[in-house]
Amino acid sequence: MNMRGYHILFFRRRLCLGAVIFFLVLPAFVFTLPYLSSAQLSRSTHVVTIDPAHGGSDPGVKLSESSYEKEITLAISLLLKKEISKLGNFQVRLTRDSDSNVSMSERKRIAASSQSELFVSVHVNAGFGKASTGYEIYFPGFVTAVAEKGGSKEILRDMAKNKLLNDSVKLAQLIQKNMEGVFPRKSRGLRAAPVTVLEGLPMPAVAVEIAFATNPDDRKKIVDEKVQGAIARALAQSINSYF
Repeated sequence: MNMRGYHILFFRRRLCLGAVIFFLVLPAFVFTLPYLSSAQLSRSTHVVTIDPAHGGSDPGVKLSESSYEKEITLAISLLLKKEISKLGNFQVRLTRDSDSNVSMSERKRIAASSQSELFVSVHVNAGFGKASTGYEIYFPGFVTAVAEKGGSKEILRDMAKNKLLNDSVKLAQLIQKNMEGVFPRKSRGLRAAPVTVLEGLPMPAVAVEIAFATNPDDRKKIVDEKVQGAIARALAQSINSYF
């Protein structure tokens, strides 16, 4: 075979090999493309659900003769939505945007149907005497199943729930850090507890007990619009840092 014939044969072989690779890779690329687009969308736009606790015929704890928890949680949540919207790459869903009744199941449905990546429920604390003060953050408890095998106990963990727990703790830690600027040295810690509105949610979730309505100093702060704005900014910063 002369040199020209050799080059032609080599070229044909390379062309055939390239064609085979192309047709093998093409289906995978075509079927993957929608998922790539979805992943890019989730990275560029984050969906967050904000839950102002109580509302309507459920006023929550009483702060004064004319002021209740439901008004404070809604005011802070509306400010929080405004702060998050300034970031430009978030979509915010509120479980309520007025003084209306919203059941626990409906709050969860709103979060799940909007495919939210985070759920933040805003509350005001009460009780434990007038001396109790500060803020605390709750996250869903983790259920562990125990199976008996040959007289020994084996702990079975649901990996999906474990990730939700870890991500919820991550968000709670960020909120704890940023709330320090609003209520210095007033953190009461992070708490794993069966909070009804958080249980069973398919995304990381926390409930923030902002302050104590039963504490005179706390009560004075949380009815102040400037303090409400500072709380909203602290929560927005935490959510942004999470992502």
